[in-house]
Amino acid sequence: MSLPRNLRHIQALAKQQANTVTLGQLLRTTRSDPTSLIRQGQWLRSQLPIRFARRLDEFLQLPYVVVHNSNIKQVFDIYIDTFESVSDFPTIITERDEADFVSLIRAQLEKHQQVARLVAEGYREVRHNYPHFRLDSFLDRLFITRISARILMENYIRMRTPQEGHIGVVQKELSPLRVLQDLSTEITRLTEAIYGVAPEIEFRGNLTCTLDYIPRHVQFMCQELLKNAVRATTERHKPRNLAGFGFTSEPASIPRVAVELQKGDVHVIIKISDQGGGMPKKIQEEAWQYGWTTADNEELAGYGFGLPLTRLHAQYFGGDVFMQALPGHGTDMYLLLNHLKEGSPSIEEDDPSTALTETENRSVNAP
Repeated sequence: MSLPRNLRHIQALAKQQANTVTLGQLLRTTRSDPTSLIRQGQWLRSQLPIRFARRLDEFLQLPYVVVHNSNIKQVFDIYIDTFESVSDFPTIITERDEADFVSLIRAQLEKHQQVARLVAEGYREVRHNYPHFRLDSFLDRLFITRISARILMENYIRMRTPQEGHIGVVQKELSPLRVLQDLSTEITRLTEAIYGVAPEIEFRGNLTCTLDYIPRHVQFMCQELLKNAVRATTERHKPRNLAGFGFTSEPASIPRVAVELQKGDVHVIIKISDQGGGMPKKIQEEAWQYGWTTADNEELAGYGFGLPLTRLHAQYFGGDVFMQALPGHGTDMYLLLNHLKEGSPSIEEDDPSTALTETENRSVNAP
């Protein structure tokens, strides 16, 4: 991987402080009038290059065998393209300038769709040849910036087309049950296609609870936890015929996966319980590392990025993910999601998105 032509510019911006924005500020400024759109476009044009410069600076400090992996190099090239495109964009003054800029942001977002997959594939290839390599801290910072940048870019795009029941990327009164039911249908279908059987998914608790949140984040986190529970349960309890080949059609022999919803003053709690055998304490700790997986089927299990990315997404807005595993029996996963209502303590007093950006500001020179 050759050095970028604007290396000094990247290094200079990487040392700058990124201006933070709370979710409350973002929601209050999400308006579709031309003045608001121009102002937000100007802010993004100045702030996105700083965020991407930091990640590029860290890419350039990675070991040779990492940056020369073809998948990792593709990610680097995407980040370079975004950095240069946004940095080189002329000053946004008129409505036409702003319209051109939002077209650029749309195009860059599309390019970044494949970043998570490319990173996961590249990291797996690197660790296959160099098992001692661990890049968890680098990946945490990379994906924190990715979450932040996507929220800012997607919210900017949606500002111009207000949607009923939404404020930018945030959906008001989102139903976790509806999200989980849609996911359970797809995960059950996929599990049956792979294994021939699938456990029933049971919903209980406060099924009418709602919260204001980013739908794509809820879908991602719930999908990762639910598919892990379904896969573990199926692999442990899948019935076999007397000859030991193939599967019987006895779904009652597979324990249910239980999904419980509760709503507190600050969080909505989603508990997903399975009887997939659990895991020893040492393995529980390893499960939060990037690239860790016990599954061979990528279609249902992914690349071992699911749990650490789920935790990053939850923690980004003050939530979290906890695991309680009983070796030999099963696992309970607890997903805590903050209410993202304007005026709530998590937004106005201690907005986690600001805290994370400030943490990133303090780690400019992190190794």
